[in-house]
Amino acid sequence: MKHAFLRSYQSVLAVFFIAALSLSAAAQQDRDESAAQGRYSTASLCGNYGAIATYGANVARALGFEAMDGHGKITGAALVNQPGSNNTRTLVNIGITGTYMINAEGMGTMSLTIALPGGSTAIVTEDFVITKSKMVDGIAIATEIQDAQEVPSAVIDDSSLVIHTYTLRGTPRACSAH
Repeated sequence: MKHAFLRSYQSVLAVFFIAALSLSAAAQQDRDESAAQGRYSTASLCGNYGAIATYGANVARALGFEAMDGHGKITGAALVNQPGSNNTRTLVNIGITGTYMINAEGMGTMSLTIALPGGSTAIVTEDFVITKSKMVDGIAIATEIQDAQEVPSAVIDDSSLVIHTYTLRGTPRACSAH
């Protein structure tokens, strides 16, 4: 009887221990999410982001990357698959440089210079919001960003709205100071 009671007591303790660990993990996740809300900064955009652009109602698509340095600077490139003549498609490469600003709620703007084929450039502004983030060293690092360009496409010969999705490639990390 004494052994049965002891086994029963150990089983109850094990259940309480597992429950306490689960509650602790849930509390940590809540703290991480709470810390990220309203605590974004320039440092939140840090790393190499895969960039997918959609032009209008799928008129064209761009596949590329943008590296954001955690200090407000952006560099990148993309391959644009756009309409060509006689029902064909054309592939063009573009370069991207610029800056970004962000508020504490995770919304901001990117001011970009797009290097177009043939040597010309275009200036565009994109409004964005961080849609997913992870806490790294006390900083909410964006792992996904959504945006909409303020003016029609500067790349394709169209008046299409351009939207982008940025996804962090690799493990979230804090950018080092310059």
